[in-house]
Amino acid sequence: MKLSISARCKLIISLPVWLALATVADSQQTNTDWHAVTDSAGHFSIMMPGDPEHKTQKDESHKEGPIVTDTYVLSAQPNLFIAAMTQYPAAIALPDQDELTADRDNFNKEVKATVVSEERKTFGGFPAVDFKSKNEQMTFHSLMVKADHNVYCAVAAYKIGDEPADCGRFINSLKLIKP
Repeated sequence: MKLSISARCKLIISLPVWLALATVADSQQTNTDWHAVTDSAGHFSIMMPGDPEHKTQKDESHKEGPIVTDTYVLSAQPNLFIAAMTQYPAAIALPDQDELTADRDNFNKEVKATVVSEERKTFGGFPAVDFKSKNEQMTFHSLMVKADHNVYCAVAAYKIGDEPADCGRFINSLKLIKP
C-alpha cells in the first residue's frame, strides 16, 4: 500500500518538538567533547558535541504496521543538531526519490523554509538528498538517506550566514551501521 504524502508529513520527523526544544536551548548545557551517539537500535551513529535528548514516536494507526520515529536533539548554542530515523513497515510502498522529495518538502513546510541548494546523491550505497534551506531566522543543512524502509535524517540549524564548521562536521559524521 502506498502511504499518502499528507500521512507521511505527520510521520517522518516531528519538527514542532524540535523547535520547542530549541526555544529552551539556552538552559541546556553541552560540552565541547564531540563523541559518537548511536541510536538505541544500533542502526546509525553520528558525532555530537554533547548528549542529545532522545524521543520515540510510534504511529500504530496503519493496518500495514507501526511507523516508528526516533529523534535525537541537541542544542549547542547557537546551533541545533537533530538526527532521526523513521522505520516504515515493508508493506508500505516508498519509491526512493518520491520519498526523499516528500520528506524534504515536509521538512521545509514545517520550518517555513525554502530550498536554496540541493544535491541528489548516494550515501553508503543508498539514495540521498543533501540540501540547505532558509527561513527568516535560520539556515538548515539537511541530509536525508533512504535505505529500504528506513529514512535517516541529519539536520544542523544555525543562524543565517556562513555554515559553522561544527554543522558540517555533524552532517558529515552520519554513519549507517545496520541500514
